Amino acid sequence: MYVVIVHATFQNLADAQHIYDQAQSVAVNASVANVADPTEERSSYALVGEEVANAVNVLSSWHIDLFGIVRNGQPVFSDAPPWIQPVGAQDAYPALNVRGEETRVTHNDQVWRNVHGDANTWEPGVFGWELV
Repeated sequence: MYVVIVHATFQNLADAQHIYDQAQSVAVNASVANVADPTEERSSYALVGEEVANAVNVLSSWHIDLFGIVRNGQPVFSDAPPWIQPVGAQDAYPALNVRGEETRVTHNDQVWRNVHGDANTWEPGVFGWELV
């Protein structure tokens, strides 16, 4: 396993955003395509922040979640993360997560498992999910 950690300071937001976008492209291709060992934890995460007095304001961030889907925002570490409405095939729920376990999500304070197979874009409780 290899880890890359980069901390760079830029004079303008456009330069920071360019590197951020490149990192996302590389991480998506490397992390999602190479989940060979489901027992290993794999994650990719990046953010663009603005340095202010004694702090950093996060302007944008992304991560690759438990399902191999790129999500905006901070990572959620849960075996049943909150369900997010997919917008298409690129973020539809797979039958199995990156660990090879059945896909589970939380929706309306209940845990659901995907019974529709790959590319499930349905809302839990409507179709394609079973209450656990």
